[in-house]
Amino acid sequence: MFKLRKQLLIGVTALSFAAMGMTAHAQADGGPGRHAPTPEQQAKFAEKMAKRQAKLHDDLKITAAQEPAWQTFIGKIKPVPPTDKPQRPSKEEWAKQTAPERMDHKMEFLKRAESRLADRTAAVKEFYAVLTPVQQKVFDEHFKQMEQHRFGHRGGPDAAH
Repeated sequence: MFKLRKQLLIGVTALSFAAMGMTAHAQADGGPGRHAPTPEQQAKFAEKMAKRQAKLHDDLKITAAQEPAWQTFIGKIKPVPPTDKPQRPSKEEWAKQTAPERMDHKMEFLKRAESRLADRTAAVKEFYAVLTPVQQKVFDEHFKQMEQHRFGHRGGPDAAH
């Protein structure tokens, strides 16, 4: 059960950044030991994301007929803005919580993560369905490169690390 949840969490994280190859460190969530991103950091992140989206759009050679599906896809895979993310308890609040309270907190996190993963998975499948086989291969390659960058995989899930 724990392994499934861990894989689910990893999948959510991957898909959160998947479509455009976003990097996790670009979005601090304001939790303990982290600082909320500054407006400059948010602007830099948005600029990088826009460049990656433009590159993917160009590499896919999106047709005029596919443009509405592209726009819908981009709208659905946007990351949750840091200001809309639920805040983690402070170190002091966390220390005061009982074990069941901490587990409840973790369970709520996983439920939100599962919901985001389901939404993003549906968006990817919906968009992928309107792509030609050649475009699907390009999309697959972009996705694979993002995963390799994000998780440091070299050669796939069965490759030795």
